[in-house]
Amino acid sequence: MDQATWTSAIALDQLPEGRAVRVTLDGTDLLFVRSGDRIIVVANRCTHQGAPLHKGVLKLAGSMPTVQCPVHQSMFRLEDGGVLRGPATQALAAYDVRVDGDTVEVRPRA
Repeated sequence: MDQATWTSAIALDQLPEGRAVRVTLDGTDLLFVRSGDRIIVVANRCTHQGAPLHKGVLKLAGSMPTVQCPVHQSMFRLEDGGVLRGPATQALAAYDVRVDGDTVEVRPRA
């Protein structure tokens, strides 16, 4: 995916409220989370050992939504992919998101 180009990813109605959805674009697994009017997208693979984060624990209440790895419990901020708790030490890639009609589009965040 190119940073300058928006890529169609998923229909808006395929993103249920408060649940993690895995979408693969150009060979990259992404984690989509819809919370109210917001859609957050980060890389779906834990930076520690590559576990699928869509199978982890989401916490959307409060001011800092998070996802916890289902294998070694690393915790990441969904806003920017930052590591809150290891063993992971590297942040997740974060993505810009927009809705065009009924389609959710993404691009890598600069």
